[in-house]
Amino acid sequence: MARPKREESPGRLSPSEWEIMMICWRLGRASVRQILREDLKTRIRDYRTILTFVSRIAKKGWLEVEMEGNTNYYTPAIPQEDGLQLEIERFLSETIGSDPDHLELLQKALDARRHQSRRRRPKSS
Repeated sequence: MARPKREESPGRLSPSEWEIMMICWRLGRASVRQILREDLKTRIRDYRTILTFVSRIAKKGWLEVEMEGNTNYYTPAIPQEDGLQLEIERFLSETIGSDPDHLELLQKALDARRHQSRRRRPKSS
């Protein structure tokens, strides 16, 4: 009798993998070439590097791969909000814990980030 498949959390992503994952969420479904085109707007990486990243991200469970002809298309396996929430929860449990003093530090950091983002927003007329 086969065991029921256990739902596991996807593996951790490196900072570079996060950059690629954010592109995949923005594009929805994309080939390596499409991801590379987007990535080149902010980075200089080659096709093989992007291919390595998406292969690793797929192995970690964040992307699904579908082959169409000779091209692989990558689609997020996890909605962006769920992925970000998962990573925030991991960070909190590994670094902050339940110490109230640490939670106050987190609140200060969030307040500072909010203040920064408000200052960067263009004023609407």
